[in-house]
Amino acid sequence: MEQKNAMRYALCAMRHALCPMRFGAEERKMKRQDIQRATKEVVLDVFENMYFMFPEVIAEDDPEPSFPESCFKATVAVKNGSEMFVLYGSEKLVVDMAKNLLGTDRPVAEAELMDVFKESANIISGNLVTALDTEWSIELDVPVAERWHASSQLDEARGCEGCVFQIEDELLKVLVC
Repeated sequence: MEQKNAMRYALCAMRHALCPMRFGAEERKMKRQDIQRATKEVVLDVFENMYFMFPEVIAEDDPEPSFPESCFKATVAVKNGSEMFVLYGSEKLVVDMAKNLLGTDRPVAEAELMDVFKESANIISGNLVTALDTEWSIELDVPVAERWHASSQLDEARGCEGCVFQIEDELLKVLVC
């Protein structure tokens, strides 16, 4: 039971950076900055090394660009918790990721697009857990991907922390919820 509470505490710190009974305002801000920094570093590294693509972070004070109404969504849940990592990518971005990873110019089947996007979510979330260097063991579930047709919502109401990237004129959003 104590380990489960410790994991919830760590995930609370990761997810919201808002654990008021444990952190003061300055520490919450630092935790949020740690999540932002780690997310940026992990995404840059994964995209440069796996997909040969070079993301640019959209600054927090810049207006967030709108995603196309239809995009891809991949989630990786934390086992025994309600937290999850969520990635949204525009269709063209996911197609370009798949073509770069597979080394092909041929059209890529829908199932392959889903597999590539799930794998990117898996790698990014796993590297993010490692980069955040929590004291507790955090186990991730199997990633799930789907077409998302309500991109205007993008989990804003859930209090997620994250970053938006522009990659070759396409968009990627990474959230910790």
